[in-house]
Amino acid sequence: MPSVARPRRPEARSAKETASDDLVMQTNSSSIVSKRSVERIYYPDEAHYFRYFVNKFQRRAPLINRGYYLRLHAIDCAVRRFLERPGSKTKVVINLGCGSDVLPWQCMTRYPDACRSAKFVDIDFPALMSKKRAIVLNTPELSSVFEPFDTDVGDHVLLSSSRYFQIGCDLRNTPDIDKALSLCLDPSDCIFMFVAEVSITYMETPGADGVIKWASSLNQAEFCLLEQILPGGPDHPFAKTMLAHFEKLKTPLKSVFEYPGLDAQKRRFHHLGWPHVRPLSLWDVWTDDSWISASKRREIDLVEPFDEWEEFVLFASHYCVITARNFGSDIEPPDSDSVALRDEPAQIHRELLFNPHSGTQGRRRFGAALQIRGGGFGEQIYANTFGLGTNNRLKSCDLYAFGSSVPGMDIDSAGPGSRVCHAIVGLGQFGSLLIGGRTSPTTALRDCWHFSRERNKWSRTDDLPLPLYRHGVAQLGRTNMTLLIGGKIDSSTVFAGCLVHKPGHGWIECNISGSAYQPVFGATLVCFREHHLVDDSEPPATRFKGIIAGGILEDGTVARRVLRWSLKLPANDRPTISFRPISNSTKIDTLLCRFGASAVIDDDEHVVIVGGVQHDGIVLQANEILLMDISDSRPEIFANCSLTDSKRPSDYPRPMLVGIATSLAENGQLLVMGGGATCFSMGTYWNEGCYILDLQYNLYRPNRNTTQYSFKFQKLIEIVDKPQPTGVYDNDTGPRRAKLSHIPRAQVSTEDEFEKILRAGKPVIIEGGDLGTCVSKWTTGYLIEKVGPQRKIVVHEATSPNMDFNSKNFSYTTKEFGSFMIDVERGDKQYLRALSEEHPSDRPANIEVDFPHLADDFQIPPELAFVKRNQFSSVLRISGRVNMWLHYDVMANIYCQISGSKKLLLFPPSDMGRLSFAPGASSSSIDVFAGLETSALALTHPHEAILGPGDILFLPPLWMHATAPLTDLGVAVNVFFRNLETGYSSGRDVYGNRDVAAYEKARQDVARITNSFSKLPRDMQAFYLRRLADELAQNIVE
Repeated sequence: MPSVARPRRPEARSAKETASDDLVMQTNSSSIVSKRSVERIYYPDEAHYFRYFVNKFQRRAPLINRGYYLRLHAIDCAVRRFLERPGSKTKVVINLGCGSDVLPWQCMTRYPDACRSAKFVDIDFPALMSKKRAIVLNTPELSSVFEPFDTDVGDHVLLSSSRYFQIGCDLRNTPDIDKALSLCLDPSDCIFMFVAEVSITYMETPGADGVIKWASSLNQAEFCLLEQILPGGPDHPFAKTMLAHFEKLKTPLKSVFEYPGLDAQKRRFHHLGWPHVRPLSLWDVWTDDSWISASKRREIDLVEPFDEWEEFVLFASHYCVITARNFGSDIEPPDSDSVALRDEPAQIHRELLFNPHSGTQGRRRFGAALQIRGGGFGEQIYANTFGLGTNNRLKSCDLYAFGSSVPGMDIDSAGPGSRVCHAIVGLGQFGSLLIGGRTSPTTALRDCWHFSRERNKWSRTDDLPLPLYRHGVAQLGRTNMTLLIGGKIDSSTVFAGCLVHKPGHGWIECNISGSAYQPVFGATLVCFREHHLVDDSEPPATRFKGIIAGGILEDGTVARRVLRWSLKLPANDRPTISFRPISNSTKIDTLLCRFGASAVIDDDEHVVIVGGVQHDGIVLQANEILLMDISDSRPEIFANCSLTDSKRPSDYPRPMLVGIATSLAENGQLLVMGGGATCFSMGTYWNEGCYILDLQYNLYRPNRNTTQYSFKFQKLIEIVDKPQPTGVYDNDTGPRRAKLSHIPRAQVSTEDEFEKILRAGKPVIIEGGDLGTCVSKWTTGYLIEKVGPQRKIVVHEATSPNMDFNSKNFSYTTKEFGSFMIDVERGDKQYLRALSEEHPSDRPANIEVDFPHLADDFQIPPELAFVKRNQFSSVLRISGRVNMWLHYDVMANIYCQISGSKKLLLFPPSDMGRLSFAPGASSSSIDVFAGLETSALALTHPHEAILGPGDILFLPPLWMHATAPLTDLGVAVNVFFRNLETGYSSGRDVYGNRDVAAYEKARQDVARITNSFSKLPRDMQAFYLRRLADELAQNIVE
């Protein structure tokens, strides 16, 4: 060992301290369940090792999955760099407080070459390590990686092999760890990497510092520390929730107050013997291409639907990743983008008012503000509309007003459906326009609603040309027109265009001039009030100007450019929009460029930006509200402030300026309603009331008294669906029809590419796949020869061109295969869906068993190996001139067109309620091919696929579909496969379309629930059953 002063052995732990240690060990249990969820979802192609430490898989929420993925990736990246760095000494990775982490096995799997001479040491409490030892020894998949083992070493060494060691020891006892290490390896010939992932933070600060200092004394060493920090102070709402969570678990964070930020952590490591330190937040790791590349971030967006961006930033900003070395050169790059402002913004004196909510009043986030008019003397009333509540999406709005009560404070209760991440743009005297939104990250909405301030009523207006959420919107000048830029089409697709809404003309797509604009969602967009005619334009045009800042790019980082946009709007032609950068200060760009911020503009063209998150993480308290002046040359931040009062913190609780709704009152007051966030797995924070900040008091009228009226919550109004007319119409131009989308085509060359398609869960036509010789061989004569002309088969024989499973307008007929083929070749209405030859009612079809003479001609392309590994059935389908009814399959499948051509209409699962599926039925009687030509399917979202020989259609589970032949004879092989590990019905399922077990059980529960009301009068039965149905609907998670 190096000649350093050994630390003193700590005194024995008291009973209370021992109990506290037990609680710390229990944090491992919840952590590994989350890591197991990440392992299975984010690393589907790797060997899984957490599974052996988790009894039952539990899929975590997308926010928790992505957060834990980022934690695991940061550690993995730091360790990989250490292992791959050239050097002659033995590399040793020591995991301090390892719990059930499987870092050694992951490294051996991912980086076998770099691990050839590496050693791994796991250290944690003896009780926990004893359990880990037992699992390793009794699990061949774990033990085989490092065998043989010695289990009788002594001196805290519980398990020993040539490359892996387990030490059961309290981390405070560094002398004992020293002694145990000396039994396992020769420290003088080693270079060490210490990993401490949320472990030593539970120790008293002197003990944690002692571990870091001891580690620095071991020859050449590196350290990677991942633990919580308080970048916005302990009173930041996320920090308060986080600290309270760990206090409630009786595992308080010990070091976070001594080392609350990155600078403090850097000083800590310098002081404890680490001369070279690089401090980052987890959010820095996410945005730094050297840790996660832009392409990798895009891939991650395809893993599972995700839209908790603000909450992800909050989480990642409250964790640090400290990498340090006690040798070599500095590992922190020099500051390259710190540009000081010439004039720092002034901290303005402000008139701030706060009114607390009572109980759960006002608990609403990711809604949108709407201004309405009271029924008395035209009082101004403000609504926070829709959004998320404590349990689900809300179909209501909260009304706020000045004063204790306002007469006539009502709006029409019929209007839009529940949604989040929608936008409402105020159009002054023209009312307001609600635009899009979403129900889930994969289900965006396209409907738009006009709100009349004269009548306080909603009315449906022109739909968007495509569904969108998190789009930026602004009123064009003082007109009744709206500009829309960016947004998301679904969880992984950013809208690259710009739209203008002109009443009477609908939505018009803009031409985009230049390349300065990169597609974003959640940006800050404002338009200046004034506009002017373009003198040199033919035909005449009007020009509008404004700015757009921030938003998240397609690579998952916040854009760092402030752009001035200029829109040229001709009277009868497509508008053109151009963009140019207007700031050359990185610091200004960082302050202005946010995601999820609110922005308002006053009559003097001053822009107020409120809340959100920044490129580098959370917004610091002093900059939560910015007041800007936008000149032709550059933006100027002339004032900043927050919604707190340091002199009276209890009177003005610090709000979470995420998910808020803001509005600017006519008297120049900024109103902030709702807001809050899910704080990872630690609870949800809700803002405790509403805030009012008098901007005119700050800037223009310092003697005005604004405290005479209080702004407060008044009431909640439920919104019901607005009845639709008999027909569905577009601007009185006639019946509106469903917009038909086309299934995209793609070439797939690797298993990874197909599994990305599988995870995305959308239909795709795969071109160029090698299906074998069947595509060229399977003519009518060849099939008759190989199958046998006299072989008996059961076919569907129809008299109508549209088969209907529910009415059974066809018959099951036994025919000889040869005569059937001749009939369908001449266009007869017959259809073969092959069944198992030997056990048609008990076993699924299998082309290899049922048609052995054809099996060698057909193959599943090797890049679709996932299908082969998880195959449930393979069905030969031969069709004449007859349509297959609309139905859905519970299992995923690929439809391989061998000969002939076929058209399919597909509908996403969200259309289920509009396609007349009876309860418990997987087939519908609707003729969707004819329905497309009428308004009957206007509210559905049909997708069309045209298949020719060699095409492979991937059909995700539950996508409803119907088929129509385009040629007299069509031949296909339909392969069903399991893409769920559990959940399928346990009963007999020959066709692969029996509903999942949970649904079948739930239908029985519904029958029992209905029966429990049977003794009540019918009107009471109906009342309570409708209430239950509404509760179920509100708990839908899409």
